[in-house]
Amino acid sequence: MSVQSEEKIYKIGQAAKLVGLKSYVLRFWEGEFEQLEPIRTPSGQRLYNDGHIALISRIKALLHDEGLTIEGARKRLDMPESRVGDAVSTVELPAPRVEDLPLFKHDAESEESPRKATLHEIHAALLEIRKLLS
Repeated sequence: MSVQSEEKIYKIGQAAKLVGLKSYVLRFWEGEFEQLEPIRTPSGQRLYNDGHIALISRIKALLHDEGLTIEGARKRLDMPESRVGDAVSTVELPAPRVEDLPLFKHDAESEESPRKATLHEIHAALLEIRKLLS
């Protein structure tokens, strides 16, 4: 038996379900990401292998988890893997001061506002989460 015949192949609905997306999203991404080129049957049906599934999962992570735009995700996919880690690790955003947040400025008139204390707590918690993720 050949290696190709042992490879799992998924129809578009199965592939979409595996990665937690809708079929129309995969069809849209196919037009947006040149790397995503499913196998086509003579009748035009899209078929995906495990490599496609891994790529779709990567695109989903870039767009949904990392919050990149489609253009940003395209650029990241085009980067050699060795440079991706470097690019991510060198980006260090300064922590914004809670006083600079728009919602905080809105409440600045009332110094003892309960919202002010809540915003400070939320800000501290978000900074902790950020530290854990980096």
